[in-house]
Amino acid sequence: MTRAQGEDEMDERRDHPLRVTLSELMHLRELPLAGAPVRLRQWVFLVEPSDRDAEAAFVGLFAPGQDPALGRAVSVGEAGGWLWERHQEFSTWTWFAYGSLGEDLGFQIEPEESFFWLHGAPGRVFRGVEISVGALGAEPPSEAALSRHIDLRRCVSCEVFDGAARIWTDFRLREGGAGRIHVHNQGLANDEVSRLVQTLLEIGNYRKLALLGFAPARETLAWLDGAEARLAAITGDLAAGEDSQAVLDDLLRLSAEVEARAATSRFRRGATESYHQLTLDRLEALRERRLPGHSTMSEFIARRLLPAMRTREAADRRLDGLSERVARCGDLLRAKLGLAQDRQNQETLRGMDASLQLQTKLQGLVEGLSIFAVGYYVLGLLGYLLKPWLHGWPGGSERVLSALVPLVLIAVAASLHRRKKRLIGDEQP
Repeated sequence: MTRAQGEDEMDERRDHPLRVTLSELMHLRELPLAGAPVRLRQWVFLVEPSDRDAEAAFVGLFAPGQDPALGRAVSVGEAGGWLWERHQEFSTWTWFAYGSLGEDLGFQIEPEESFFWLHGAPGRVFRGVEISVGALGAEPPSEAALSRHIDLRRCVSCEVFDGAARIWTDFRLREGGAGRIHVHNQGLANDEVSRLVQTLLEIGNYRKLALLGFAPARETLAWLDGAEARLAAITGDLAAGEDSQAVLDDLLRLSAEVEARAATSRFRRGATESYHQLTLDRLEALRERRLPGHSTMSEFIARRLLPAMRTREAADRRLDGLSERVARCGDLLRAKLGLAQDRQNQETLRGMDASLQLQTKLQGLVEGLSIFAVGYYVLGLLGYLLKPWLHGWPGGSERVLSALVPLVLIAVAASLHRRKKRLIGDEQP
């Protein structure tokens, strides 16, 4: 082994296991676009977790030698290629081709066999978009050419990347169910074509994914109206002193519904916030310049996306507030039930105290009778003992026994008292 080989092995042993992985991560999501002119189409598929294995198997049929488990498969040639990428809850299929755009600005219809994934890939198509980028130094497209594919009266048009390009789009679905964006290349250099196209794709994808939370938010707001009315009725019954068990049952049902809805919307809430922030981040990366008579992409998206996000936030706040009010109502009900339980315990204790006092009195009566009973038996035994000895003294035994009566009773009472104290002392810890 040479010295250089030994040093290489030593360096490998000292490397962190994630060193190479994290370095490659910086380039993992780059679009493999070499330059312009280029036309590109992308489809976004929403894929259920249960369909991920079938999707990996499908991708493996068209990407031999590549591992779909890595979340990316690519096929690139001189004329173009295709790219598949897997994300958290969606996947993207991207097709691109180099060459002159022609009079149709690159939006001409392609044969369906070019997009094999549309006929077999698992999931549902959620978004489609077509983007064309002109060659550097080419003449700007005419209004006639643009108007065939984009509504110029209602389109978004602005300069991006500090004036290196100008874009046109009207955010409308065209033939094939895809939106269209045309990019006039005014000075894109190096990898700016790839970065600009990727930024435009991500803006559209994240914007639409963020809107997935809008419909559930509206449905939640409608449900909240009824749920808040139910909570008000429950609180009114609680204040009016209605049957606590019935109030508790109603409150438990409402609380279960609130928590179930909160659990259902938790993922969508977090995803919506993330997609919204990603959209804003990508819009900032465009570095737009406004052109007279047209809205920028940021302005257009803000007018339509922000109200939906505010609706989502309002639904989340109201749902959280309802959950807190249900919890407070539960605390009040528990306090009421606790007070009722305390009163019941007090009544029970008072009854037990009265019973104990009665038992004490009865016990005292029994103890008094016991003294006389025991004394009677003791005197009877003494009589049997004394009569033979006092037989010659007429009436002597009766006189002696009568004199012993108080002494016997006192001795019996003292003995019983000592035994009672001993028993009480043994029972105490």
